[in-house]
Amino acid sequence: MELSKNETILSVENLHFSYSSNRDEVLRGVNCDIKKGERVAILGSNGAGKSTFFSLITGILNGYTGSIKLNGHEIQDLDRMQIAESISFVPQKHEPLFPFSVKDFIMMGRYSKIGALGNPTEKDTEAVMRAAEETGAIKYIDRPYSELSGGEIQLAIIARALAQETDILILDEPNNHLDFKNQFTIFNLICDISKKRNVTLIMSLHNPNDVILFAERAIVFNNGVVAADGAVSKILDTKLLSEVFGVNAVCLEEGGYKAFLPQSLKD
Repeated sequence: MELSKNETILSVENLHFSYSSNRDEVLRGVNCDIKKGERVAILGSNGAGKSTFFSLITGILNGYTGSIKLNGHEIQDLDRMQIAESISFVPQKHEPLFPFSVKDFIMMGRYSKIGALGNPTEKDTEAVMRAAEETGAIKYIDRPYSELSGGEIQLAIIARALAQETDILILDEPNNHLDFKNQFTIFNLICDISKKRNVTLIMSLHNPNDVILFAERAIVFNNGVVAADGAVSKILDTKLLSEVFGVNAVCLEEGGYKAFLPQSLKD
């Protein structure tokens, strides 16, 4: 069943998690509902719990208390193939180990449809080529993946995720290790595709200025709890950034745009 724009696709309730019973909780009482088609930024400093949160909502980690429901189903009750039908994930870091062609690499995104021993169908090939066209990876579709530049690799990884044809696209710091131009290219691309495909976009970000440009909603993590959650234009201010990042910043506004400029460390 296809979800409408306003229906909840991912629901998190009273989520707690610790990596072992004798360690402090990494996440404490996290609550959020994410709807179909939303563009959501998960914002916070290093160690705030963002990557752990991603590992839990993608089913990579288990052992939490509380509830994580994907399309109404508790995620701990779903297997990897079932999760991959709904969620595609772009990791923070990916090292190419084998010289697969870019086309074959993107085809790996069809694994949940093809299966371990299946052969790609015409529909699978069409999905791969569509993803390659949308991201621009079509320009080097036959090149060895291991020979690509950092920006080209990121586009190929996003194309692989799009080839899954899921309702949710999760990206862990998608602008990491990219130059100024490629950061903008990646953000602009995924936002355009999110609108075009009506895909729920969840991104982990460090920079509040990126959040302002590319997200509708921000969920701000601080020391394992949600410090703020709401429309970016309403919740992001210098007071919140001081509390979360320990930085005194000023807000600059011009021509309808807003940006935060750090001034000093908080005393």
